[in-house]
Amino acid sequence: MNIPIGIANSVSANFGYDVFDALKYEEQSNFDLIQIFLNSTHINDAIFLKKLKDYLLGSNDKPVYFHAEGFLNREFQRSEYSKKLFEFVSNFEHKKLIIHFDETEQLEEILDIISYFSDHEPILYLENYFRLSGKVNAEKNLRKYLALFTLANSQQFYLAPVIDIPRFFNASLKFTNDEALQWCFELFNYFGNRGIPILLHLIDATKPTQERNTYCTIGEGYIPFREIFQFMLKIKPPIEGVILEFEDKIHPLKSRDNLISFLSK
Repeated sequence: MNIPIGIANSVSANFGYDVFDALKYEEQSNFDLIQIFLNSTHINDAIFLKKLKDYLLGSNDKPVYFHAEGFLNREFQRSEYSKKLFEFVSNFEHKKLIIHFDETEQLEEILDIISYFSDHEPILYLENYFRLSGKVNAEKNLRKYLALFTLANSQQFYLAPVIDIPRFFNASLKFTNDEALQWCFELFNYFGNRGIPILLHLIDATKPTQERNTYCTIGEGYIPFREIFQFMLKIKPPIEGVILEFEDKIHPLKSRDNLISFLSK
């Protein structure tokens, strides 16, 4: 599988998550795409936004995914932040906006919010996220996440999935490794059977608590990536790309090498 691999601006954590430092790293290291997190401070900084817009329109020819702060809920929909965010993202030809799923919002409400945003240009990418802990809550969350995609597609609202694989294996969910794997496989099957391209978020870690100081190269931690990649190679779901969400500039390089090795078998 030939999959585009990119980084998030989190790689510049040591430089205050500086977006331009991350863009330079993406270019110098020849990654295929980048994810830029835009918080409310960024969105209210006109000088920063103009500099970023000029840079992306002038010298960046690779795909850019913007990541919103917060969750896809009424608070986000009604916020001044979301209005300014959509206004900024609309400057670009390919408008890709990632936001976290909020399982505490009613399903009908989320669908209505998606309907509202369908009149705007950016494509919404909904990332699996768990605001509540524990296995029971996690299972409800995932069933609701898939139900939302079923309803959105039936009403012809395009919604793109972002699957953050490490979250299934976080200790807070209390899944066994086998249970977490089965949920991963279920989501791959769901989107693969429908031909819906998937964007992946990846890190690896040495401990299930996944503190940032436990991050390690993909394939060298406790997350069973080999089994996951073997399953991907078997069913071949459409993968739009991979974003490595590390907070340093060494692990992404080694992880890219491992990903290419795993997925070329």
